[in-house]
Amino acid sequence: MTLRNPSTKVTILDVARLAGVSKSTASKALNNQNYVSEATRQRVLDAAQKLNFSPNKVAQSLKQKRSYAIGLITDDLEGLFTTSMLHGVDEAIISHNFNVILCNSFGDAAREKARLEMLLARQIDGVILLGYKVRERGLPALVLGDVPVVYLYQYTVLPGVPSVIPDDFGGAIMGTQHLLELGRRRIAFVNGPPHYEVTHLRREGYRHALETAGKPYDPNLVFTSRKWHQNFGYDAGKQLRELAELPDAVFCASDSLAIGVMDALHESGHRVPDDIAVVGFDNRPYSAHQRRPLTTVALPLKAMGVLAGELLIDAIMNETHESVVHRVPCYLVRRESSGT
Repeated sequence: MTLRNPSTKVTILDVARLAGVSKSTASKALNNQNYVSEATRQRVLDAAQKLNFSPNKVAQSLKQKRSYAIGLITDDLEGLFTTSMLHGVDEAIISHNFNVILCNSFGDAAREKARLEMLLARQIDGVILLGYKVRERGLPALVLGDVPVVYLYQYTVLPGVPSVIPDDFGGAIMGTQHLLELGRRRIAFVNGPPHYEVTHLRREGYRHALETAGKPYDPNLVFTSRKWHQNFGYDAGKQLRELAELPDAVFCASDSLAIGVMDALHESGHRVPDDIAVVGFDNRPYSAHQRRPLTTVALPLKAMGVLAGELLIDAIMNETHESVVHRVPCYLVRRESSGT
């Protein structure tokens, strides 16, 4: 078959003819709709590529009453957690030909309201509200009508609104079990500030793992820090050194706290992991570059973003309205600090 003159505008009918399908089948294939076999879809995509066919997105959106854009409002645009989750969201929506408009509210309700007003004016199809810490929150700062919403790294009990958060309880079980499986029997726990929900979940996960293994939960081995910073982990490490019976392992509720603990142990001549194994939580980029690379429980940030994107696309395309808090499993990254 002879291809068309490049100077002539290519239409979807040309694509259909080259692929040997009807115009409606070609349209379904190009718009990633159901009821088209993968073989047919690929044949249409190949024909579109040969003809250098580009669908008219404006016409498509007018016909389908969609803008093919979603809004993502975060209160921490520069955070490493935000970046990883954004990558996941983009990966989930790009295959459906959606784009994301990124906004920063800086944690301010008035700014969130202004951003939402702007997004509604652009007729976005849905919104993801991304927080910088796991917590319960209520309504968006602006009534959105029938525009679908997904909460990411925060949760809500609002009807018809799904939420995506990490499984901090399960992650703490995983980190503690790892130390138990390595033969450690006296495991201390260094926790973060008590006003964070995750500190309670991670402590309870630690406790659950011990008790499930038949080990007593000893409050004297639990240390609470006022902040997540490394120097507070260092202070906790100094307290550990003063115990009459030293632990043979320490599980920390963050990588920063774990690194501070390791600094204190190194200062006093205790060897990590030979004398005391250490495990952190979060899998921060710097955790792999310590004097003893840190074993850590990794937050599933990208996977959370992917799920949030998928949930929003499903709500837009299929008008689903679920009220489910999705807790995405964490995973263990094994390095030298635990003796693996």
